[in-house]
Amino acid sequence: MAELIVESYQNSTVNAILEDLGKKYKIDTTGNLLSEDSPVDEIKFKYRTYSECVRMLYRKAGVTVS
Repeated sequence: MAELIVESYQNSTVNAILEDLGKKYKIDTTGNLLSEDSPVDEIKFKYRTYSECVRMLYRKAGVTVS
């Protein structure tokens, strides 16, 4: 079972958050980094999987993924 993520961030960017999650939870985030980084005012992950966190981050930043 994947480790659940419990973190919160303020005044950061999508890529900075993904890189931090990668370091803390030993996850390869390179495939999820944005070519054009987007700011994130605030986001909280309460017992979420990594894929849920990525979806939440993208949605919060207004990034559409096909």
